[in-house]
Amino acid sequence: MDIVSDVINIDFIESIEVKEKPYFIKFSQYPGFRIKVNPMGRLSYLTYGRIHFGGNPRTITHGTTKTLSIDRALENHFHCLSLLQKGIDPNLIKKSKTKQFAISTKFISIAKEFIEEKISKKEYSDQYGNYSLSYLLRNKLKHFHEKQIGQISQFDINQWYKFNSNTPASRNNALRLMSSVFSYAATKNIVDSSFNPTKPFFKSENAYSPKTKDRQLIIDSELPKFIYQLWDPLAVNKVDRLTRNAVFLLLITGLKKSDVLNMKWNQIYSDSYIKISKKNYIQIIPITESIEAVLQDIKKHQDNNKDLIGNEFLFFNKKTKKPIENLRKSFTKYSKDLDWVVYPEALRKTFANICDRSNIPRTHFYQLLGLKKAYNPYETRLESSDNISSLKRSLVIVQNEIDKLAPMLIPGQMTKITDFLY
Repeated sequence: MDIVSDVINIDFIESIEVKEKPYFIKFSQYPGFRIKVNPMGRLSYLTYGRIHFGGNPRTITHGTTKTLSIDRALENHFHCLSLLQKGIDPNLIKKSKTKQFAISTKFISIAKEFIEEKISKKEYSDQYGNYSLSYLLRNKLKHFHEKQIGQISQFDINQWYKFNSNTPASRNNALRLMSSVFSYAATKNIVDSSFNPTKPFFKSENAYSPKTKDRQLIIDSELPKFIYQLWDPLAVNKVDRLTRNAVFLLLITGLKKSDVLNMKWNQIYSDSYIKISKKNYIQIIPITESIEAVLQDIKKHQDNNKDLIGNEFLFFNKKTKKPIENLRKSFTKYSKDLDWVVYPEALRKTFANICDRSNIPRTHFYQLLGLKKAYNPYETRLESSDNISSLKRSLVIVQNEIDKLAPMLIPGQMTKITDFLY
């Protein structure tokens, strides 16, 4: 049995009696506005009315007395009456909004929003952002595109994980992206902060662990930490100056460790290039502003130590006067902020990765790395001024990309790593 009331206020709501069966309270002042009293004690605000052009009555629920104030409930009621007068069903609008929300909480929508935000905040480089969008999200994580992010289970991920077992490295990169997307969704209150079904896959015995020989620095997260330790503003690493210069040269040229540590002054041709003779070809490294800074610092170091003048090697052991042989201790110090110890070949692979992302000509990619490909034979005039100039432009592009990753840069003032080292 329904009840009709002339008033609606907090005192009236608190005095409402709960009965064994549900019933409605109508209000004489507000036609169509009702409160439904549930036997469990829930009191819900409703609007009951017909669409202007006919049809069955509609019941529109606004919320409970605990979630809505009386004023807000009446405001919603009047809005619904206005829609009904226009021939619009408020329930269909609510369903449409629910559908839109469902679309917005699809994994692909949240992931795109996350990556685009990272790019806009410069936390992802354009290259890494494009890699994350075009390859990791659209390709490797395609399985999850249409799933609601809150409904993705550990079982779903496990099935995907097994299916992609033939590409463990890219699968791991995609899984890390997915984990970040879940964390991002939690900050937006789309999922609970404790909800991240990817976590077990990083702790299990089947978790991906790259082979040391194949590992390289993660460009946007690990390389900046390595560069900072190389700078070492408080001089806590206590690395010999010549050794630091050798490591820095490895970083900005991608040369092999043996080619750097055995480098002699007679391989340097004026201020133009460094020539490294191989068995069947030669490798040319143009002298850029950054490389020139390294060479000038070594010359200054020798000038300040008269007993070192005349040594044919650039990087040598002060005691033996022979080339430095081992960089392991120095690399261990420079890797203190990472969960692994970087090694010279890892720097070379990282340099190659940055070359690849910088979109320099492929011939320059091979020349800078000293790689001879059958389908890309080396030119006979590598030492020509035109070749060196064009190769130098490509190397500068790559070194500029490396400079941008330094965490200590001061925009407009100190924009290169060499500004801090020398």
